[in-house]
Amino acid sequence: MADKSDGRREIRLIIVYGVNKPLTVQADETIETVKLDAMELFGIDPADKGKFVLRTKIDGNEEQLDEAKTVEHYHLEDEHKVTLAAGAPFGAR
Repeated sequence: MADKSDGRREIRLIIVYGVNKPLTVQADETIETVKLDAMELFGIDPADKGKFVLRTKIDGNEEQLDEAKTVEHYHLEDEHKVTLAAGAPFGAR
């Protein structure tokens, strides 16, 4: 974990989508931004953002991450595994 000169904290997440790939994010980034960056990492068209969600284990339970919240809100730390999955975004019907 590194602190940037502007005071923002970097976190290296492991994005799981068939294979694992690292993605460095800022603690204050929204989950939506992380999802879009993860999609880019795997070559997925950003126009398909409504077809994907991010999920991870929090306190031992699999949880879909709310795109309006931040990385820091979920207390994600270095090497935390986050799954890019097909599904409807949090709160969508």
